[in-house]
Amino acid sequence: MTNASSTSRHRRDFLRGAAGLLGASALGGVGRARADEPAAIGDPDRRLLFVVCASGGGSIVDSFLPVSVSEVGDDALADRLNAYPDDLVVQPAGSNLRAVAPIGSYFVFANSFPLPTFLERHYQDMVVVAHEGTSVNHGVAQKRAMTGAGIHGGRTIAEAVAARHGVGLPLPNVNMATGGYVEPGDDATLPAYARSELVTDPLMFALSTHGSRGVLGAPDDAAIARARTVRERLDAVSPFGQAFRDAPLRQDYLSGRADLSPRLEQLDLITKLMLRPQGDLPAEYGLSSSPIQALLPETFAHLSTDKWEQQAALAFLLAYFGLSASNTISLDFEPAFHDDAVVGTPLAFDYSHSNHRIGQNVMWGRLTLVLDGLISLLKTTDYLGDPSLGKMWDRSLIYVATEFGRDKRRPEGSDAWGSAHHLNNGSLLVSPLLRGNRVFGGVDPKTLLTYGFDGATGEADPGAIKREGDVYSLIAQTFGIEFAERREMGGLIR
Repeated sequence: MTNASSTSRHRRDFLRGAAGLLGASALGGVGRARADEPAAIGDPDRRLLFVVCASGGGSIVDSFLPVSVSEVGDDALADRLNAYPDDLVVQPAGSNLRAVAPIGSYFVFANSFPLPTFLERHYQDMVVVAHEGTSVNHGVAQKRAMTGAGIHGGRTIAEAVAARHGVGLPLPNVNMATGGYVEPGDDATLPAYARSELVTDPLMFALSTHGSRGVLGAPDDAAIARARTVRERLDAVSPFGQAFRDAPLRQDYLSGRADLSPRLEQLDLITKLMLRPQGDLPAEYGLSSSPIQALLPETFAHLSTDKWEQQAALAFLLAYFGLSASNTISLDFEPAFHDDAVVGTPLAFDYSHSNHRIGQNVMWGRLTLVLDGLISLLKTTDYLGDPSLGKMWDRSLIYVATEFGRDKRRPEGSDAWGSAHHLNNGSLLVSPLLRGNRVFGGVDPKTLLTYGFDGATGEADPGAIKREGDVYSLIAQTFGIEFAERREMGGLIR
């Protein structure tokens, strides 16, 4: 695992130079937009959203808002609550946040990354927002985590960011998630360019950006251009083309095929986004790995086999090369392995039904492993390879989205039990754009239920309940996105 402090000057220079290959040619001139206007191509104020989905119900009181047994103040009550032994609740020097340490025994599972290590590295930019959800159904709650329970006309936060900051980019909104996280929003007025591009195989996605490269025996470019011209004429006069000539879906498809596909080929995305190393690409196919591919395995050690790390690596490349403004990645419900180690439980965080603490501890470690790598890359890379635009991290926000929390109680004195879904929870956000190193709201040590805060000041309010729309509003306000129902969250923003 590589972190920012160990990155060499050579590496930074290499990143800057590679990003510059695209910066001048693909993004054009620099513009500036008002807060209520879409960002112009190459806008120095463009911001980058990374939605990281903790599928299955990542519990905030089992990660960065734990309650220790001594804080409960009643041993008999603590034995019936999901309170942690004091020695498992770690607070690094300088941090106002705490984390649950690796719990020791995982049966067949292994913890990928200790939460206290992640907290120690990133606490200055970490924010915990206490809130409640409105559904304990996985699919429904996942979509509500993306739409703020419909607060912005049903538009997902990824769509909203793409509409504001992704205009002119080839792939403004890329979604690699599953379930409700991958569902489109319900806003019919969303600009077409802000719709998500779905990616199911990040390792091979680069191949989908070119129609003929990598195909043995493919015709030359001139022959392909002629074939495409004939195809357009045939499509127009075919019975299908005649019957559905003005159908919006057909027009949208044809427009993308005529405009976007050639653009992706001209930008050579098949190279820029190629995650495979050069040694894995047989010479006869004429393919090359990304110019910064060699740096990725330094950060994501299991890049060749772990889809979770592949998603994070592709999200970084898409933002790094100025191709997208919003990227969504998610854990899935399949078990995961690093060589012989089982690092991901079946059903991701929902394995908590079988063994709550092990499920939460293992999956939070798996999630923070990728978060740490992504943040490391963002902190060491100039946006578009231009030092005058600052590091990518300066304009980034990571939203850890999840469906709901878990039940706060346990069988008396038990260290291994299964938990049910629970509306009460909180979200982790990591960004230099927020007032970091803070919990907004709090948790009642007698019940382990979280409570809210005043959005204008950020002050805790035990009588307040915040919901999905408040988290959505916080991200939207941070990104300069205006809409009628947006709730005031200025007290949380730097």
